[in-house]
Amino acid sequence: MEILTAKNLSFTYAKSNTPALDDVSFSVYPGQFVTLCGPTGSGKSTLLRLIKKELTPKGVMTGELIYRGKPLTELTDRQSAEQIGCVVQHPEEQIVSDRVSGELFFGAESLGYPRQKAYRRVAEAASFFNLTDRFSDKTAELSGGQKQLLALASVLVTSPGLILLDEPTSRLDPVAAADFISMLARINRQLGITVIIAEHNTSLLLEYTDVLIFMEGGKLTACGTPEQVLSIRPSERVLSDMPAPVRLFFDNKMTGRCPITVKEGRLLFSDIKEPREDKKEPDGESALELKNVFFRYRRDSKDILKGVDLSVKKGEIRFIFGGNGCGKTTLLQLCAGLLRSYSGKTEIFGKKIQSYKNGELYTGCVSMLCQDAHAVFTHETIGDEFKGFNMKELPYDITPLFDRHPYDVSGGELQMAALCRVLLSKPKLLLLDEPTKAMDASVKKVFKDVLFKLKEQGVAVVVASHDTELAAQCADTCSMMFDGQIICTSGTAEFMRGNSFYTTDKCRMTEGRLI
Repeated sequence: MEILTAKNLSFTYAKSNTPALDDVSFSVYPGQFVTLCGPTGSGKSTLLRLIKKELTPKGVMTGELIYRGKPLTELTDRQSAEQIGCVVQHPEEQIVSDRVSGELFFGAESLGYPRQKAYRRVAEAASFFNLTDRFSDKTAELSGGQKQLLALASVLVTSPGLILLDEPTSRLDPVAAADFISMLARINRQLGITVIIAEHNTSLLLEYTDVLIFMEGGKLTACGTPEQVLSIRPSERVLSDMPAPVRLFFDNKMTGRCPITVKEGRLLFSDIKEPREDKKEPDGESALELKNVFFRYRRDSKDILKGVDLSVKKGEIRFIFGGNGCGKTTLLQLCAGLLRSYSGKTEIFGKKIQSYKNGELYTGCVSMLCQDAHAVFTHETIGDEFKGFNMKELPYDITPLFDRHPYDVSGGELQMAALCRVLLSKPKLLLLDEPTKAMDASVKKVFKDVLFKLKEQGVAVVVASHDTELAAQCADTCSMMFDGQIICTSGTAEFMRGNSFYTTDKCRMTEGRLI
């Protein structure tokens, strides 16, 4: 018997005339691992929110959603909370307790579990996720990967039959993302819990996937095992969201079984010989210069930045990589003048940052797009945010989003809208913190084109990111950050070839001949 069935499901958001979901039908069986992919705005997040009734947005729904043989709407609030777990993209929006222990107990206590049952469930979850040694830790001090694992662990305390996950790895570094997906696969295989995960980064998922569902424009366009979906060349939109082994297979017009892992791809692509040479590193005027910079948030706390040296030229695209919690966001905030170092020198276009007065730093000089794109918007609709500005100056057409609330658009659409808003200040130095999270391949292509246009205009761009694929396509230089320091900087091709984790699947499969 199916655990979840959608029959002719359609949904239109309030104040919108375009369906976010259009006649979607599929079935999921107990214990299956389902990967839901598709372009930004294709309806993935909307579908997950409809399955988790507490998150259902305002709008008009037609068709049916059936859970374990009965309409989802007939589930009580308790049944939905206990049987259908959900992990959202930003763990900070889900974690409600200040301690790891409190977060693990929250679900059991909210449902009124007897004390002994609650302790048993929490003890099991803490052991399974290796959280025993962190039981008393503050949740605010956990890394991004640890917060996502905690969110997943707290969901498992109620022993749900179905877990929904919406872009859970979009803010994680490659190592943390791989750990999270491995744990999710272990839950699915060992506990038999059904998993439905919406992701753009499918490279970590296909080897565990039982059912691959592809959506586009609110419609379901492909559904089946990965082998079935990839038995013939997919459409370009489908292919663009597939892992590197799949893209290389079809791009090189190969025959036979399509590889879905780096291991399989390495056997097939050993003869590819198209090495990319490093671009000539920019040698123009300095846009950003940091010398021996130290920073801590409190006088009695440890240093977050520990003698950082960083030099970026005009017209340079620099990507900065590093694990969650290594100091990338802090570094960008300091470069944007939002934080002040207690030692060292920071110069913007040859002028000490503290010399900029009366807001001149942010007038045609420096702009920053932070991780939470919602923070850019202060009005009820996206269109209201752009009133009075010349829409022809925007690098991307976001007018179709103008009647939408910022919380009612997909993550990728919101990121592009936020980028457009930030660029209206015409910065000469642009700082971007994880800008491509939740973006599909087609939107990333537009984003890449925007970066190239800015480069042509002499704008310096510094990107803190985990997106090695994008960096391989557009970065001039890459830096690695570790433990509060920039430990290396090199041309992009050299950087990718020298790494095992912070590199691309193409580089891994071809031993550095392709990046």
